[in-house]
Formats: sequence, C-alpha cells, structure tokens
Amino acid sequence: MPFSYEEEMIFLFEGALRSIPFNTILALLLTLDLLHNKAPPQLMIWILFIILNSIIRWIFCHYVIRKHVYMTPKMLAIFVLLTFFMGAIWGSCYLLMLHHISILQEFIIILVLGGMSAGAIASLSVYLPAYYAYVLPMFLPVITYNYLTFELDRAMLATMFLLFVLMLVTSARINNLLLNRVFRLSREKQVLIDDLHQLSITDSLTGLYNRRYFESILKTEWGVAQRNHYPFILISIDVDNFKLINDNLGHPYGDHFLIFISELLKSSFRRSNDFICRIGGDEFSVILVNQSLQESLAICDLFNNKFHQNKPQEEAIMEQITLSMGVAWIKSNYSLQIEKLITCADEALYQAKNKGKNQVEVIALD
Repeated sequence: MPFSYEEEMIFLFEGALRSIPFNTILALLLTLDLLHNKAPPQLMIWILFIILNSIIRWIFCHYVIRKHVYMTPKMLAIFVLLTFFMGAIWGSCYLLMLHHISILQEFIIILVLGGMSAGAIASLSVYLPAYYAYVLPMFLPVITYNYLTFELDRAMLATMFLLFVLMLVTSARINNLLLNRVFRLSREKQVLIDDLHQLSITDSLTGLYNRRYFESILKTEWGVAQRNHYPFILISIDVDNFKLINDNLGHPYGDHFLIFISELLKSSFRRSNDFICRIGGDEFSVILVNQSLQESLAICDLFNNKFHQNKPQEEAIMEQITLSMGVAWIKSNYSLQIEKLITCADEALYQAKNKGKNQVEVIALD
C-alpha cells in the first residue's frame, strides 16, 4: 500500500533512523550478558548480522532522507525488506541460544523481544506492513517452538506470546489511525493557514494583490534588485474619469469594469516575478524587476492598446474612460529610499493627468 502523502514517509524513515542505534546497543548488551553466562560462539555471528543490517539500514534511510526519494515504491519495498531481515535476525536469537542458556536467559531474550516490538510501534506503525514485517518474524520462532514441544506449560507460554502479538498488532493499528488523523489535521490546518494568508494579501474584487501585500513585496523586490544590481521599475496606473462610470452606470458596473482592467493587466504583465496590485479604488501598481525601461514601456503600450480595443463601447461616456500611467525607473541608484520611488511614480502619474490624461509619463531616478 503506497503512501498518499510525503509527511508519513518522512516520519517513517526518520523514525527508523533514530531507532537503529538503540537497536544495535540493545543487541550488544544482550550479547555481553549471554557471553557472560557461557553462551556458544555462534552468538558472535548473530551480533555481526545485527550490526551489518543496522549499518545497511542506517545508510539506506540516510540516503533516502538526503535525496528526498520518499515517494518511490522501490524505496519503500527495500525498507520493508530490511526491516523484515532485522526482525528475523532478532527472532533467530531465541532458537540459536535456547539449548545453551538457562531459563532466566531465555526470559531475558523474550523480555528484550517484547520491548523491541512494543517500542517499534512509535516508529513503524505509521506504515503497518513495515511493523508487521518487523514483529512477526521476531515472535514466530518463539511461538512455533513452544507449541511444537507439545508441553502444556510451553503451549500456555506460546499462547501468551500469541496474545501479546495480537495486542501489539491492535495497538499498532490504533496508533496508525491516530497518526493518520494527526497528519490529516495538520494538512488541513496548513491549508487553512495558506487560505487565510492568501485572503489577507488578495483584493477581494479583482483577485490581484492588495495594498498590504504591495507594501511588503515592494520592500522584498527592492532588496533583490539592490543585491543583484537589477533595474527596478514601479508603475502607477489610474483609470481616468472612473467616477463617471459609478455615477452614470452604477457601482456594480464599475466593479465589473475594474475586474476587466485586472484581467488585462494579468494578460499584459505575465512574467512570474511581475507583481500587479490594486492599491485602492481605480488605482493599480505594477512592480517590475530586471527589465529594461524600453521593454516596460512597450508592455505599457500593449496594455493600453488592449484596453482601448476591448473596453465596452455601448455607453457614450466610455469615450472619456482612459488610462494614465506613471513610471518610476531606477537603473542602479539604490541609495534612494523606497519611499522616494513611490513618490516619483505618483508624481509621474500626476504629470500624465495634468498633461491631458491617456498617456504614460516617466521619471528616471538615475
């Protein structure tokens, strides 16, 4: 069963990466205890397999996390396989040592297996097949052997182990549901945060950025231009005689007209780093970074031509509805304050208005 979301996969691999050292340390401590109690030499082979598997798992998990290849079925299959081998190696310890150790050491091994399997719920239950691959081969030898002795005490012991495994599986499933719910709620929370952020920076009528975002992104883009010595252009746009629309055709018509202008702006200033904002009423601003003055003026002409070609013509007052634009241009003089840039764009706009409207005026600050 593949993951639908990357967060669960990251949790799985990072959890496994954190648990591997504890797995190895516990195996070493168990080995020292068994050797102290005259365990046979084959125990050394067992601990070597534990260390080898731990190293391979650690390298693999570290690689997956570093390369961000979480969402590939191949990586997940390898992870489950390595986890299965680790569970099988732990389970083999019981069979290898059983005839060479005392009852006390046998129960120490069983206690370690129980602790390992319970602890693995935290890191592996986010993906249940991985947890099953770890726990089942770990306890299968214990349960099978104790049933096959055909001794009542051993059979009862095997039954208790079986019930313990069922309890572990149930706990893992519950934890899986809780983790999935946590991840789902976290994603929903992030979506809400993103939506609220988008609402806070978006003009509700036109869908353009609002004045709040304009003030924020202007400072950000100004800093980018300063660091990279890019040309910087701020365009102020105003709809000439817009009040005539509201007074004669009504505010709903005026709203639709502003939406019409917004769509023209978006179709004209199309670069990913062009920022179009509605400052208020019928006033708009456009931020252009790393674009020449000639190119910017050409786009302003394109926008103005689109406006005149596509604006509604059925009303007589539309002949008086035009666009005035003020352009503030900085080539490399970044010693100026950003407030000066805004003031110059407004001054250029006022010049366009005073010269008869329906035109573009430029103030160069270099």
